[in-house]
Amino acid sequence: MKTDSQAFREELQGLGISKEALEAVWPKWWSDEADGSVSAQAEMRFSVARRLGLSPKSVIGEHQPEFVWRHDAKFKGLSVYGGDEEAALTSFGIAFGRHLEKGVIKPSKMPEELSDATGVRNAVLGRSSFVSLPDVCAVCWGFGIPVVHLRVFPLSAKNMVAMAVKTIEGFAILVGKDSRFPAPTAFHVAHELGHIAAGHLKEVSALVDLEETIEKPEKDDEEVEADEYALELLTGQRNPNLQFDKPPKNGLELANAVVKAASDRRIEPGTLALCYGYQSNDWKNAYAALNHIYDSKHDVWRFLNLTASKQLDWSEYREDEASYIKAVMGAVDVA
Repeated sequence: MKTDSQAFREELQGLGISKEALEAVWPKWWSDEADGSVSAQAEMRFSVARRLGLSPKSVIGEHQPEFVWRHDAKFKGLSVYGGDEEAALTSFGIAFGRHLEKGVIKPSKMPEELSDATGVRNAVLGRSSFVSLPDVCAVCWGFGIPVVHLRVFPLSAKNMVAMAVKTIEGFAILVGKDSRFPAPTAFHVAHELGHIAAGHLKEVSALVDLEETIEKPEKDDEEVEADEYALELLTGQRNPNLQFDKPPKNGLELANAVVKAASDRRIEPGTLALCYGYQSNDWKNAYAALNHIYDSKHDVWRFLNLTASKQLDWSEYREDEASYIKAVMGAVDVA
């Protein structure tokens, strides 16, 4: 015979929640003995509901669990998800962002400064040769916007590049797409930052990018605006124009050209390679160049979440909250 907690798990899986997500959000204090306690059952259900973004009332009694933020997100790109899955992704992201917020140090900079991409870029260039992924992350954390890679995803199919979510007092950027190289992720994070800076979350609590925006030929006005913000922050130009005597024959030739040009242009070489792909639509050579630009392949998610681990004030979380956040971030490397 199924226990109440087993039946609850199956009910949540029926909504599309992945087993990995359920393991991450399930309270660490839970035990078989707790299954027989009405108060423990209620506390467990409320805890899981808060972490998945479910209405607390909907997980008690005979009700069907309901996502709080079912209709409170914009989805950009072609979605392979159904309505329940989109609601699950939206609610999980917003709930996780709100949990993160407790440990985020209040920003030292005024939010209105964020809208000036050139001003932010110039501030970075005062201490760096160009704007790279660590710099973009430093900007976000400096404005009180945490950047975290979701190692645990709420759905079985992980078809999301990144999302920006509105928390109680601010915002968070959650990355879904894995990358071996920093430059693509720098663009993704800067793009989400562009959505936040442009006020695209004024009327909704989440904006989800499901596709590679830099490669997508047809975009709505908000995507164009976020792209231009990201490019201005990373390159100094909203529509960078690269001049070549002749098109590069292969990735190595492109890599050599952008590495040579990086210092003068004050643009990170990998970003320059992506700009070439954006301008020429020659993505094959653009991505091939990344193999030559970087000495070794990186698990970029590790950098994002190790940075987050150092930036978050873990003393602000209860032990069970910290365990949940670390599980979603990939606890193996999170302090």
